[in-house]
Amino acid sequence: MTQAEYDIFCKLMEVYIVLVQTALFLMLWRAVFHTKRERSAMIAAALFLGVNLMTKLPFSAAWIRYLAVFVFAMGYCLLRYRRYYEKAIFVLLLFYNFHSLSTLISNSLRLKAHNILMSDMDMMQSGYLYQFNQKMAISALILLFLYTALMLFMLFLSIRVLKNAEMDRRDALLFSAYSFSGGVLAGIVMDLYAVKVGDAVFYLYDAKKEMFWKIPLMAGCIFVGELLLIYFWKNYRMLLEERQKRFIEEKQVQAMKQRLEEAEDFYGNVRKIRHEMKNHLTNIKGLAAGEQYGEIADYISKMDETMQELECRYTTGNALTDVIVNDRWRRAEKLGVDFEVEFCPVEGISVFDLGMILGNLLDNAIEACEKDRKEKRFIRLRVKQKKQFCLIDVENSFDGRLHWQEGSQFPLSTKERGDLPLMMEHGIGLKNVSDIAERYYGGVSIKVREQVFHVTVMLQREQKSKQTQ
Repeated sequence: MTQAEYDIFCKLMEVYIVLVQTALFLMLWRAVFHTKRERSAMIAAALFLGVNLMTKLPFSAAWIRYLAVFVFAMGYCLLRYRRYYEKAIFVLLLFYNFHSLSTLISNSLRLKAHNILMSDMDMMQSGYLYQFNQKMAISALILLFLYTALMLFMLFLSIRVLKNAEMDRRDALLFSAYSFSGGVLAGIVMDLYAVKVGDAVFYLYDAKKEMFWKIPLMAGCIFVGELLLIYFWKNYRMLLEERQKRFIEEKQVQAMKQRLEEAEDFYGNVRKIRHEMKNHLTNIKGLAAGEQYGEIADYISKMDETMQELECRYTTGNALTDVIVNDRWRRAEKLGVDFEVEFCPVEGISVFDLGMILGNLLDNAIEACEKDRKEKRFIRLRVKQKKQFCLIDVENSFDGRLHWQEGSQFPLSTKERGDLPLMMEHGIGLKNVSDIAERYYGGVSIKVREQVFHVTVMLQREQKSKQTQ
């Protein structure tokens, strides 16, 4: 291989590295931001490729390329997502940490292979330069193969660990600090490969032969440490979310028990009034016979107050859902919310599960209306049955502000929970509704139109009833 051919090979090798890094960067970006074929992920990869090509070829200093990629990636993330910049920092630092660790390991192995290739070279033989360039190209190919394989291996494992992981700002910054430390340490070791001391040059691998295995071992330990940190963090967050869900479920169960007690009290009072109605009529007749008309008016007024307390505007076909719907109606009425209900009696669905769904959806709707302008507040509840399906629709006004986690099915909650300061800020109520719907082979659909929030829950009645029989 001539010198000109070897120079062309080196340029192609640099382009190949940039292309491989771009493809691998796109994989990691998608894993962290939970994008699949979204155009934004492709734009991020295109920026990564373009900046690398523009800076790698004319400049030899790696830090120029790293800085340019960082600036462009952060600018794009802020423009595209308006937030989550800490995730972009995490992706960049994690990627370059894997790049540095892969370079350390592959370069150590390549140097070992390079020494073997060059062991039989003789500077005095004819065609030495041609053979030298040829073996240097082989050595570079070994490096490329090892680097690519290691990067794929590291990214494959990290993406598997990061799958379905939701990290907040503190988590992303914690992992970024670890990646930054690993990358800096790897950079220091690479700077020590060859150090000029006076007129001589100190070669690390020549002076310390054990570095051929110590450096790859160190790089492997850094990688495993970061992977384990993410893995244990993910499990911790899953346990924390499960604890939060159980806490919310316990609260809802307690609220449901309270509603059952209220339903029993309500119908007990109705039966009591019906039983006492004859006595009331006798008392009124007695007052009328004595021409005590003022006292009759007071008596009837007190009876009216008692009857209003027991007023049940909406009937759903079940005492528990009666109490839940009418309780939310009273709360909405006090807030000036226009509350409408169309309720078809439901069969084949557990009353407890139906109550949990209605309670969650109506509570969310009332809280959203509280933040909206008073003259626009409304809540519409529709419950219908179509063959084996039960459809629950809740539509309500809100202030138009929603926060969505990238890749999440539900918007983030805006509630402040002082009793659970460390727990993830997800719409746990909607998640519980989704969990119940899945047990009935159904699902939850969310639509947002201007300042109207619309939730539809679909349940299959027959399959669930067959299971419980």
